Order: sequence, then structure tokens, then C-alpha cells
Amino acid sequence: MIQNLSARLQTLFVLIGLVILFGIASPHFLSTDNLLNVMQQSAINAILGIGLTFVIISGGIDLSVGSILAFCGLVTADLLVAGHSTFVAIGAGLLVGLGCGALNGLITTLGRIPPFITTLGMMLIARSAAKIYSGSKPISGLPESFRALSGDVAGIPVMVLVVAGLYVLAHLVLTRTKLGRYTYAIGGNEQAAWLSGVPVGRYKVAIYALSGLMAGAAAVLMTSRLNAASPLSGEMYELYAIAAAVIGGVSLMGGEGRVLGTLIGALIMGTLRNGLNALNVPSALEGMVVGGVLIAAVVLDRARHRGSTGRPVEGWRRYRKWVVAGAVTAALVLGAFGFRAASKVPVTDRILTVAFVPKALNSPFWAAMESAAAREAEEQDIHLVSLAADRETDVERQYQIIENLIQQGVDAILLAPAGSKELVTAIRKANDAGIPVFLLDTRIDEEAAESVGAEVLTYIGSDNFEGGAVAGRYLAATIGGSGDVAIIEGISGHETADQRRMGFLEGIAEHPGIRVVASQTANWERALAYNVAENLLQAHPEIDAIFAANDEMALGALEAADAAQRLETVSVIGFDAIPDALDNIRTGRLLGSVAQFPGEMGRLGVMHAAAFLREGSLPPKEVLTKVEIIDLRNLEAFEDAVSPTVDETETP
Repeated sequence: MIQNLSARLQTLFVLIGLVILFGIASPHFLSTDNLLNVMQQSAINAILGIGLTFVIISGGIDLSVGSILAFCGLVTADLLVAGHSTFVAIGAGLLVGLGCGALNGLITTLGRIPPFITTLGMMLIARSAAKIYSGSKPISGLPESFRALSGDVAGIPVMVLVVAGLYVLAHLVLTRTKLGRYTYAIGGNEQAAWLSGVPVGRYKVAIYALSGLMAGAAAVLMTSRLNAASPLSGEMYELYAIAAAVIGGVSLMGGEGRVLGTLIGALIMGTLRNGLNALNVPSALEGMVVGGVLIAAVVLDRARHRGSTGRPVEGWRRYRKWVVAGAVTAALVLGAFGFRAASKVPVTDRILTVAFVPKALNSPFWAAMESAAAREAEEQDIHLVSLAADRETDVERQYQIIENLIQQGVDAILLAPAGSKELVTAIRKANDAGIPVFLLDTRIDEEAAESVGAEVLTYIGSDNFEGGAVAGRYLAATIGGSGDVAIIEGISGHETADQRRMGFLEGIAEHPGIRVVASQTANWERALAYNVAENLLQAHPEIDAIFAANDEMALGALEAADAAQRLETVSVIGFDAIPDALDNIRTGRLLGSVAQFPGEMGRLGVMHAAAFLREGSLPPKEVLTKVEIIDLRNLEAFEDAVSPTVDETETP
């Protein structure tokens, strides 16, 4: 009994320890607003974790909750925009989640298919359904009554109250009802449960239906929080929810776990992310830290199981783990005090802090922008904080980063929004905190911004429409004004991708002999673009040229053309003029790339932020950087002009 209680309390001790450590290391972490912020940022993962807890305890797995979340959010948002009541829209979103989950359970039970396969298939189906339902575009413009779900009651966020209520109900269901008892029985030994008269199939359907329902609830809250729904929402969320459950003590072997442990696991993950942001730890390290905690949780789980079945440890070895834990704790506390002391700056010596928040830092484009911003910040005697999500599609993570920066009290934010509609409420929060926001590279949707009263000081970046038109005119001239062309888009529905695609179409509009045979998205990713281009070349052997909306996708298309032995007959043109693209232009493989000078965007962003903060100098509403096509004719001159940026950012 004592051993089981000790095992359950281990994760709680870890959470308390993390809170204390981050509180020592950062002066902002233990503020009431920030602690509520951590709870709110953990809410979506915690709700998904309820469903995963039931599923994993029953011996199954559910990989579909992230995609179901996206689909449910779009259904809810669409009904709200169509004028239906908030209750009808929320009910529809929950029912869609419930139905998808029940379908998972039915297929798994009746078809005797492993849940890994069933839910993997549902993950793909629900994601495709979300894209088809929305036309691959976000839905925004939601009524004020629905946005109240992202408000607060007596200073406590509604999302936190909803999570608390759901966990109380889930705990009661798991510990006081037949469904809970049978969930443990099925996970402990399904065959024995069946022989004991448990209707295993029926309860499995109920368990997966519950998981889908929780995905629907998370979708409703996330849609209210972002004031928009996107077909790309929820990517990787199933893995985060599984991680929360495992960290909280739910055994992957089935038959063991508590929902309250999952709540603690979700809070541990949220605390880690928030705390690492507060310490300005590079975003790339976040995954390593969270992954390390997950592996440690699994190792402890296995060690606990071995300990419960093996011979008791005797002598001083009984205290070995406590000695190790004490030593690690002492080292971390001393490190936290050291970090706090090193980061203290006298008030008279305080310098301005500007945050740089790109969509991600996983490509040379963003690396070039960050590098130039850092150089300008050093010249301006400004402290630059760079934080980004792991993927350009992770709008919710970028939203959380902005919230964390607001709690830290940064002086200005340079933002390249991952969602033109989904980030406007985060920008409004920065406005309310008196923090000016400068947009880089990507604009926000004006109508969505106006609906919540969000304001930005300026947009600094290229004219993406004109850049697409430049590529279109150049490609048309290269192929003689006639031929078949394919387009590989960025993220559909996002301002940058849409503007480049529309600009390209405008650029070739004067040439009726050019036919666009296909236009498909590859989400800015090289590997995905390779697959898309490979399929396009198979389906349309007559393709003469491919326009890719960024160089990462252009390089993927280039390799696909090379693998198909079509390099001599298919011209590929990209966008961004990153170092890899320039190398391929030099060798003649890539026709050209539209340069938009990301380093200049970063430099101008810091420069205008410094001028505004120090002198009150308002920037122009729009600061456009130039766009030009780079090919063999001007490659050398271009590299000479930007050589400091290129040399320093060949690896992101």
C-alpha cells in the first residue's frame, strides 16, 4: 500500500520540484498570472489525456485524437459562422468526436483489428476530412458568445475550470463505475475479463467513444481560444497526450494508471515548456527535455514493475535511489540559484528586450532572418530572445510562446505568424499588455484582427503576391509562353502561401498557352514535396515546369525530377534563395529562385523596434523588402551582396 502510494506521489513531487526550480531561476515564473497561464496552456493536452488514459489502461492506443480534434473544431466553427447557436455548434463538435471514437471502437472490436492500425487509419481519414470540409483553409470570425469559453471567471480561466470539472468526472467514472472497473479488467487480462462475463466488445467501444468525445471537447476549447479552427490543428497532439499519460504513471502494458496522474503529467509538460521559455532556452532543446522526461518515466515504470516482482532490496541499497535523487535535486537547485544570480541586471543597466518569434527555426530562411536580427540587436545594444515552435503548422505552440513572452514582460515582439487568423487573439493579448507587435514576412488577416481589436505597428517583409508574379513571368518567358505547369503550394489558407500562388497565376495569366495541370500543397516541407512531385510527374508526364512556393519544396521537387530522370525536360523554380537552392542554381539543376532577403526583414524589424521603444518613432504601416529572381546571370552578384548572411546561416 505504502509502496503504491509512493509511486503515485513521485510525479507530484517532480511537478512541485520543477515549479520550485523554475521559480528560483526566473523572477516571473511564480506569479499568479503565469501559473494560471501554465494551467491554461496544459488544458488541451490534459483533456486529450483523459481519453488516452482510459484507452491505454484498457490495453489499447489511440493515434487519431489530434486529427479528430481538427475535424471537430472545423465543424463547430463552421456552424457558428453559419449563424447557428453556440449550444448547437458545441453539441455538433462533441457528437462528431464521439462518433469518430465509437467508430474506432467498432472497427477494432468487430474487425479484430489492432487498435494501432485502426486509429492510425482514422488519423489519416479525419485529417483528410478536415481538409475537404474546410477547403484546406482556416475558419474564423466566431461570435463573442462562443469566445467567452476562453475568458475567465473570478480571475480563473474558463478552460482551467472545465479541465478541473472533467477530471473530477473522469476520476469518479474510473474509480466508482462499472466502466472504470471493466477498463482495468480488460487491460489487465482481456481473456480473463471475457471469461468472467465482461462484455469486452461493448466496453471497448465505450472507451474509444470517450476518447473521441474528449477530442471533441478539446477542439471546442481550442477553437474558442484561437478564435479560429484550422485543418492542421492537433498535429502530434496524440503523442503529447500519450506522453502526459505515461509520465503520469499510466502503464503502457495496460491495467494500471490514474487520471489524476495524467493531469500531473500534462502539467509537468506544460511547466517544462513555460519554464524553458522563461529561461530563454532555445526552442530546439524543448523536445530533448520533454523526451528525456518521457523516457525516464517509462524506465521508472519498468523498474517499479521489476521491483514489485523481484526480491526486496536490503541494506543501504534501499536508500540508493533517494541518495541519487537528493544529489540531483541539490545540483539543480544550485544551478537555478546560479542562473538567477547570473541573469540579474541592475535597474540602471537594464537594456531593452525584444522577442523574435518566427514560424519555426527549421530552415535556412528563418535562420538567416534570426542571424541578421541578432547582429542588429547587438549593434543596437538590445537583448534578443528567439523562440519558435518545432513546426510551422503548430499555431497553438506559437500562441503559447507569445503568452509566455507577455508574462516575461518583453518590450516588443517581432512575429512571423504561423496562422494569419489564429494568432490575432494572441496579438490582442500583447496589445492589452502594452507590448508592440511588429509583423515579419507574413501578414495577419485584417478582418479577423478587426473582429478582436488586434493591432500591429507595421508589416516588414516582401510583397508575396509580387514575388509569385515575378516567378510566373520569368517561368513563362523561359518555357516560351506555352506548356504544362504544376504548382506545389505552402500551407493552404495561410496568407504567404495563398499570395504566392495567386501571384504566380497572375504572372502567367498573359500566356494562354500555359496550362496549370495541378496545384497541391506540401506544407513547406522538402520530404513531402518530393512525394507530391513524384506523384505529379507520374500522373502528368507532359509537365514542363514546376513552381514551388519555397525553396525547401523546390529542392524536394528537384530530387523527384532527378529520380524520374526528368531534369533535362522539367524546369523547377523556387522561392527564398536559400543556400542549398543557390548551389543548385550554380550547377544548373534549379532554374531559379525568388529572393526576398529574410536577413533584411530581421534587421529592419530590430531597427524599427529600437527606434519606437527609444524615441517613440512610429514605423510606416508597411515596410516592403525587394523581391527579384536569382538565376545564373546574377547569382554571383547576389551572393556578394548577402555573403555575411549566407555564410553564417548555412545550417539552421
